Amino acid sequence: MNSPETLYRDEYIECDRHGLTIHWYYFPFGDKRVEYTAIRHFEVVDLDFEGKWRIWGMGLVPHWFHLDPQRPQKSQGILINDGHPIQFVITPDNVEQVLAILQTHSPT
Repeated sequence: MNSPETLYRDEYIECDRHGLTIHWYYFPFGDKRVEYTAIRHFEVVDLDFEGKWRIWGMGLVPHWFHLDPQRPQKSQGILINDGHPIQFVITPDNVEQVLAILQTHSPT
């Protein structure tokens, strides 16, 4: 059930008024919480062959992908830089809605 502060929620991504939670981020399980104020940069990216088939983890580029078995059916994600050396890519079911939330709530 969504709380009154939930702005967006799918199986793996949840956005509220203060930040986003990425479910199944850490292996073998675990969520990552990122406050909007910590986000330095974000952008929509097209998923190339490696990104589309990266179900969980990282390849040769320093981009971490949370667990998403449906990623091969998706064409875009959102690359987020929160100041750590490894950036992460989220693949929400509705990229446009999450992008609008980030544009509204992030300081960048």
